[in-house]
Amino acid sequence: MAIDHTSLYVPEDKFQECLNFYLTALEPLGYRLRYQFGEFIVGLGSIHDDVGTYQKADFWVFGSKAVSERPAHLAFTCHDHDSVDKFHAAAMGAGGKDNGTPGLRAHYHPAYYGAFVLDPAGNNLEAVDHGLR
Repeated sequence: MAIDHTSLYVPEDKFQECLNFYLTALEPLGYRLRYQFGEFIVGLGSIHDDVGTYQKADFWVFGSKAVSERPAHLAFTCHDHDSVDKFHAAAMGAGGKDNGTPGLRAHYHPAYYGAFVLDPAGNNLEAVDHGLR
């Protein structure tokens, strides 16, 4: 079974900055704002995962007064190197900090192609193509 959705908690005072970052960085992967509940809860999802009229949200962002001091790591699956490259460029353009330029990471496995960017709250976002298609 695969993970259906995940949640990331960011400081309330960085919520909008983080949300803007995610919307820009994940746009090359088809992500859009799908749901918003109140000021500090949003669900994002990729147009590639829609089923009929259901707009899936698999990445939830919560603004919180109490956030772990340990940053999170989230990796998004891509199906080609170009998507990884576009993610990295978009994330950097949105104010992210480079944490690993796009490239092969053979120490994971021979076809592992990924890129890493830190969001405004210090979380490590990754886009990865496993070269399995």
